[in-house]
Amino acid sequence: MRIPERIRVHRRGVLWLLGGGLVSTVLAYDTMRSFFDEDLVRVTLTKYLDDFEMTKEDLRAFVSEFRKRRPWTFPTKLLADASTLLETRRLGRAARGLLPDEDAQELDRFERWVLADFHLLTDYAQRAEPSEPVQYIGFQPCANPFAKFEPAKQA
Repeated sequence: MRIPERIRVHRRGVLWLLGGGLVSTVLAYDTMRSFFDEDLVRVTLTKYLDDFEMTKEDLRAFVSEFRKRRPWTFPTKLLADASTLLETRRLGRAARGLLPDEDAQELDRFERWVLADFHLLTDYAQRAEPSEPVQYIGFQPCANPFAKFEPAKQA
């Protein structure tokens, strides 16, 4: 029995099907996987501050304090997971333009607050070497040793 030409499967077609199936499987796994808040914070910080060393405990403590201080700042779970997935795949910048304005503004606001609090709540800026691990130091009301917290005198 002879197979007609239009039904024949060529090697190139099989390779395309296998490659597409593999890519679909990886994307389905990534999409079904639930990310943690720490994942979003780490990819956001890495995006702006390059790669840095920080223990999981310190990162978890930072995220916990950040969430306690600014609970309204975190994006919705779906937006956070999508952003984490796209940033880990280096597609965040391209996908940001496709978002509705309010979602893009929500992510921008989150990124600004995370960067600001990261500098306030960790020793990132005080490290002697960039290879030193970043440590969570917590909220320090004032780092100026010469500050005087006395009420101003009335004249």
